[in-house]
Amino acid sequence: MILLRRFFFVLCCAAISGCSNTSSENVTTQGINADIDVVADGSGMTVVTARLEVGSGGIGRTSLELGAGDNLTVMANGIQKPMTENSSVLGQFSYTASFDFDDADTTFTVSFSRANGMSAPNSNVALPDGFIVQSPTSNDVYRTSDSVQIVWAPAGTSIVPSVSVSLTCSLTSGLHISAFENVSLTSDTGVAVLPVAAVMPDGPLDTSKLCEGGVSLLRWRRGNLDPSYGEGGQITAEQAERAQFFVNPGL
Repeated sequence: MILLRRFFFVLCCAAISGCSNTSSENVTTQGINADIDVVADGSGMTVVTARLEVGSGGIGRTSLELGAGDNLTVMANGIQKPMTENSSVLGQFSYTASFDFDDADTTFTVSFSRANGMSAPNSNVALPDGFIVQSPTSNDVYRTSDSVQIVWAPAGTSIVPSVSVSLTCSLTSGLHISAFENVSLTSDTGVAVLPVAAVMPDGPLDTSKLCEGGVSLLRWRRGNLDPSYGEGGQITAEQAERAQFFVNPGL
């Protein structure tokens, strides 16, 4: 979900050439929008990314590069780290820090300290529960008439996970084709089922090659953004996990 949103943003910026940047020294904290993501992907690591923008942000936004005396830091489990600068080919700036833990309910606090003007020291969010995906596995090969059973633990949490399934198959032309489907859930039961047919791509498939399937699970939580950011924004945390399976398109 969050990756698709960012990819769409990059395409729009490239299309309209409206992206710009300026130094944070030129903007008061009351004129800044903050977008902060805390992401754990099941590897045991957590990456914190912050983007500061002028005004309400969005397409054509003006990105902020931290000027002299302004800095971003993250505190978690008593460990404080500076956020390091990254820049894109479009001149957009982001700031990241990584931690070698991803425990549920770990609180991450992002602080924006300023040499002049108002600081924003207390944007915080706690990680949701992570996942252990028990099914499917990379050894599973389904028929087109089967259903994929997705099983994870822990279950019964207060956050209903997002579950999506993708399938990539080979065409007889040698090209590849993919299809995606979201699984609708109303509670965190630990089990979801999706018919393979619901995610089979259309086209003349090469039945001699297995299709590669993927399951993505995501728990997402919104935190508390420091109110000193006058243009608002958000701080969110997510735990994500993936699993792989295969489909025999000839069965």
